[in-house]
Amino acid sequence: MQAQMSREGVARALEVRRVLGTFLERTRAPVIVVEHDGRFVSANDAALAQYGYGLEELVEMRIHDFMAQPRPELPADLDRVFHGDRGPLERRPHRRKDGSIVWVVPVAGPVSVEGETFIVSVLQDVTALASAEETAHLGQSRFELVWEAAVERVGSGFALLGPDRKIVRVNRRLVEWLKLSEDQVVGKRCDELFLRMCGRQPCPHAVAAEDRRRIVTELDSSRGRPLRIEVSPAPPNDAGIATIHVSHDLSEEREVRSRLVATDRLAGLGRVAAGVAHEVNNPAAFLMLALPLVRDRIAQGRAAEAMTLIDESLAATAQITEVMRDLGGLARDRPRAVVDLAGLANGAIRIASYEAQTRARVERSFEEGVAAEVRGARVAQVLLNLILNAAQAIPVGDPERHRIDVAVRRSGDRALVEVADTGPGVPDHVAERIFEPFFTTRAARGGTGLGLWLSRTIVEEEGGTLTWHNRPEGGAVFTVSLPLAREHDARVEARAE
Repeated sequence: MQAQMSREGVARALEVRRVLGTFLERTRAPVIVVEHDGRFVSANDAALAQYGYGLEELVEMRIHDFMAQPRPELPADLDRVFHGDRGPLERRPHRRKDGSIVWVVPVAGPVSVEGETFIVSVLQDVTALASAEETAHLGQSRFELVWEAAVERVGSGFALLGPDRKIVRVNRRLVEWLKLSEDQVVGKRCDELFLRMCGRQPCPHAVAAEDRRRIVTELDSSRGRPLRIEVSPAPPNDAGIATIHVSHDLSEEREVRSRLVATDRLAGLGRVAAGVAHEVNNPAAFLMLALPLVRDRIAQGRAAEAMTLIDESLAATAQITEVMRDLGGLARDRPRAVVDLAGLANGAIRIASYEAQTRARVERSFEEGVAAEVRGARVAQVLLNLILNAAQAIPVGDPERHRIDVAVRRSGDRALVEVADTGPGVPDHVAERIFEPFFTTRAARGGTGLGLWLSRTIVEEEGGTLTWHNRPEGGAVFTVSLPLAREHDARVEARAE
């Protein structure tokens, strides 16, 4: 009986892996899935490797078994996650199978799989950070020992800063990333080394020291390495340490994010597949009828009628070509280029038209020549997501009363694309959470909660912002703001690549 239950648990775990797909299988970060009572449902290979258990062992355990200090009840923050909260949880120590301790910060959220709600947690290993914080309490001799053991052997960059924001100590990894020697780093102010982050206000090191709170930011370093920077206030100490700086290389995470973007793009195309087929099938059906008639009219010597049919056939062919060009622009990722945002918006509207037409009229307001240097396919993906979301916010059945307004315009040195709808707007109780991953109000209709989060991620990677507000007259407005391409740059492409 026990063996049968174990086999069923493993089968269930593998099924959950299949359903969650990219999140569980492709990310290198440890990911676990548990029930409300803490019983394990599944985990990815990274989690199994980190904790030293096999999948068949894990499905017989509860999250309580991971606690370094066993407790009979589920941590309160996990209980809140199950009931709707999402985001980073409190840092906690977990015990591996071999007895060693790993400190983690779970980033958790509820997810529905085939009608059951589970807690999915991405476990960020902060053991090195915890060790670094502990070093502030050690004497100098022990400090050196722990620094070498806990800080120099990890993949992150560490620095300790004094109250004057000067570097007091730095590890070899951060020195390597900065492409400087240790002597060139120690004693320098943070804004001399991290110009893109600290050369503007407010400097995260200053904020962390003054407000006694942890600051997290992401940036692409001047040397092309994507980084997540965590700056924490140091505990009270006699060593003159004010803040602890930790840099994490996000290259692998960005790769996973790119896969998620591709997955979301395919999901978006799946949502509009019926409409695309409709846009292609109608002109294709006309061609099938028209071409035999052309042949007959020519044989009968009725050239004028044949020419009219040929012109109409050419128009139908052009319609098919436009749809396929729009699809190609959305499906293929290409390098950054200067693109006409009105062309991207028109393509997204065409692809989404079948979904929108039973709900609302789509109105365009496009300024000419509004261009941005971006990866066109990714921005087109964002616009398609926003237009589809606007359509789905409006009930089916009254398209004459409702509108989706798509505007492309300049504002100073910014290029703006606005998507507004006449739906009910964003409710107050979810307003602060709409950009969180996994958060969705349409779970019953297949919503993944990734669309807006990925859209904002894409826009920020292109150097822009994605914001929203509710309109006083009803409905929501989402605005994509991007740096306006310089007027002298003539490499404007009329459509997404």
